[in-house]
Amino acid sequence: MAQRTHWLVAGGLAAALLFGPDLYYYGRLSVLQRRLDRRLAVLSAEHERLTQEQARLQSDPTYVEGLIRSTFKWARPGEYVVPLEPSRKQAR
Repeated sequence: MAQRTHWLVAGGLAAALLFGPDLYYYGRLSVLQRRLDRRLAVLSAEHERLTQEQARLQSDPTYVEGLIRSTFKWARPGEYVVPLEPSRKQAR
């Protein structure tokens, strides 16, 4: 029984010496892969949102007009722009 234990210990040490660095490297790569997979999921969702936005900008003139009006406070002649958001000076 003692001889078997010695062989197991020797085999374990040999395996640790042979495969230890590779196991550490594999662990680091696994962590990196999980991080990159999460980043890919975020970027894929952002890409989908932007693709939908592009399609809407190309096909919906009402949406485009509303976006221009809200972004640039644009009005047609005879219309008045009433800002509903407090200005930066008032917010302080």
